[in-house]
Amino acid sequence: MMVPVFFRFSVLRFAFLFVLLFSCGSEESTKHAQYVAEGYSLFQTHCANCHQRDGKGLGNLYPAISVDYLKDKAKVICWIKNGVNQSVTVNGKTFNRPMPANPSLKELEIAEIMTYMYTTWGKESKIITTESVQKALEQCVSN
Repeated sequence: MMVPVFFRFSVLRFAFLFVLLFSCGSEESTKHAQYVAEGYSLFQTHCANCHQRDGKGLGNLYPAISVDYLKDKAKVICWIKNGVNQSVTVNGKTFNRPMPANPSLKELEIAEIMTYMYTTWGKESKIITTESVQKALEQCVSN
């Protein structure tokens, strides 16, 4: 039995529209997911050695990722790029080890790390833009 061409075209068109409308997220949510995925990978490479994969830090040596410090995005951006050479207190513990700089990280990579961190520990769902990273880096002061 032969299926009419019109019917086959309608079924294919319906299937395409169904996939387009229901299986794909918005462009923004897709971009957010890409930033989080790339940020996760970059975090594992550049940050997890000290802060650990779960962000809980390494005992008395290196601090956890603290929600209190995440409140100042510009400062976190500067710390990721330029490092930190000052004491920080997290969860009542003071840490004195310097955080190394990551001068080779590009603005996009910092934005991806930040998006991953703020999605994971800051409970935010917005992308940290390269423009906001660039603006913060222009305002960084020496630590």
